[in-house]
Amino acid sequence: VTLSHELELVSAYLYIEKERFGERLSVIWEVDPSIDVFLPPLTIQPLIENAVKHGILSQVKGGTVQLRITRQDGSTLFEVRDDGKGMEQEKVQQLLNLRMIDKSGIGLSNTNRRLTQMYGKGLSIHSKLGEGTMVSFVIPDPNKQGNLRAT
Repeated sequence: VTLSHELELVSAYLYIEKERFGERLSVIWEVDPSIDVFLPPLTIQPLIENAVKHGILSQVKGGTVQLRITRQDGSTLFEVRDDGKGMEQEKVQQLLNLRMIDKSGIGLSNTNRRLTQMYGKGLSIHSKLGEGTMVSFVIPDPNKQGNLRAT
């Protein structure tokens, strides 16, 4: 799907969550408006949803979710950050290694699998307890890599 379509879904989801949780949820958008790429459907939204549900809203005070999309060296970098509760390194490894047995990690696991299948590289997760989490991925520029295709 187009990036603009994916961002519409993210925006709709965040609108609902902002209505529900008010000032407990802040959102920062840093999206380069000139970026026009295709990506697998529902790639960004599950990352945002995880940041909101597991990072921000698991804290009484709430917090901030940041979506950053920028160009870098022949590719597009996507980052979803939160200043929520964070995770231990063991949990990060479980998520990356797709060893989640319960259904709580299915969106992340599916997203990682699809990115890996399409681009050879999946999600990168950096998290620190008490500080938050950053999940990122890179999509190669279709003019530099022949493997980007509309889904």
